[in-house]
Amino acid sequence: MKNILSVIITFFFSLLHAQTPYTIGETYTIHSNILNEDRIIDVQLPQNYSNQDFAKGKYPVVYVLDGDTNFSLVASLERFSTKFLFRSQPEMIVVGIRNIDRTKDYTPTKSLSKNKDNKLQYETSGGAENFINFIDKELKPFVNKKFRTTDFNILHGHSFGGLFAIYTLLNHTDSFDAYIAIDPSLWWDNKVIFKQAQEEFKIKDFKNKSLYVALAHEKIDAQKDRLEHGSTIRKFCEELLPTTQLYSSWKYYPDYNHGSVPIPSSYDAMVAIFKGIELPIKEIPQNPELLQETYDTFSKKLNHTFVPEESLLIELIKYTQRINQQDNANKILTYALKLYPDSKQLKTMKY
Repeated sequence: MKNILSVIITFFFSLLHAQTPYTIGETYTIHSNILNEDRIIDVQLPQNYSNQDFAKGKYPVVYVLDGDTNFSLVASLERFSTKFLFRSQPEMIVVGIRNIDRTKDYTPTKSLSKNKDNKLQYETSGGAENFINFIDKELKPFVNKKFRTTDFNILHGHSFGGLFAIYTLLNHTDSFDAYIAIDPSLWWDNKVIFKQAQEEFKIKDFKNKSLYVALAHEKIDAQKDRLEHGSTIRKFCEELLPTTQLYSSWKYYPDYNHGSVPIPSSYDAMVAIFKGIELPIKEIPQNPELLQETYDTFSKKLNHTFVPEESLLIELIKYTQRINQQDNANKILTYALKLYPDSKQLKTMKY
C-alpha cells in the first residue's frame, strides 16, 4: 500500500511539473522623463515573429489604452483574426499601456466640477498633453527600436481613453493613422472636445486618417449625465463625422452597455479600419494576380504599404495546391519569395 501511494504521489507531482503556464505577451517597464514615473507596458508579438524559419517581417502596431483590462481583449482578437485564410486585419504588434492615473492621463483639461462635498471631482485631471508626448517621444521610439515595426499605428481607447483618442486625432493628427474611440466621454468639461471637433473638422485636413466610434446603449431611466454621454456621442457621429475627410464609421450597440461594449466593437473597429484587405480566397487559386492587386489597392487607399504576411501566403499556397492548381501555387510562391527572400519556410515549398 505504501508503494502504491508513493507511485501515485510521484505521478501527481510529475503532472504538476509537466504543466506549462499560458501567457499573453511580455511585460516591460520603461521610465518616462516626461511623466516623471515608470510605466508598465505589455506587448504581444505576432505568432511567428520569432520563428527562425520565417523571414523577419515588419508589422503595424496597435497601442491599447487601459491596458490593464483591454490588452488581453485586443491581443486575443489579433490572434483569432489572423489565424485562418480569411483575415479581416493584418498581423499586428499589440502594446497595452497599463494605468497609474487614467483621469490625469486621458483628460485634456483641468475640470472644475465638484462633488456633493464641494470638492474637486477630478482633482488630477488635465494631463492628456503630457501623456501624448510620452507616447510620441518615449513609448513609440522604445517600441520601434526593440521590435520590427512598420510606420502604421493605431490608437485604441475606451471611455476616457476614447476621449483621449479623439483629443489626439484633433490635436496630434499625425501621431496615429487610425483611431478607435469606444463609447468616448465626449461630455467631459462641458463638451470641450466635442466643441473643438465642430471647428477643427471644418478646417483641418484629416485625409488618409481613420476613425471608428462605438456607441453603447443607455437605459431610458438612466441618470441625466449618462443620457448626455450617449446623446453627445450620437450627435458627434451623425452631425460632425460626415463633414470630414476621415475614413470614418460608427455603430450603435443596443445590446451592450458602457462596460461590455469594448468586446464586440474592438473587433468591428479593426474590420472597419482594414476594410478592403481581406482576400477573395476562393478566386485566387484561379487568378493569383488578385493577391497583389488587393494589397496594392488597399495600400493606395490608406497611403501606406501593406503586403500579405508570410504565414498567410504559406497557407494560401497550400490551399491552392490542395485544389490541384499547382501552376498558380507556383506563381504565388514566386511572389512570396520576392517579399520574403530570406524565408527558410518558403524555400522548402516545392515548385
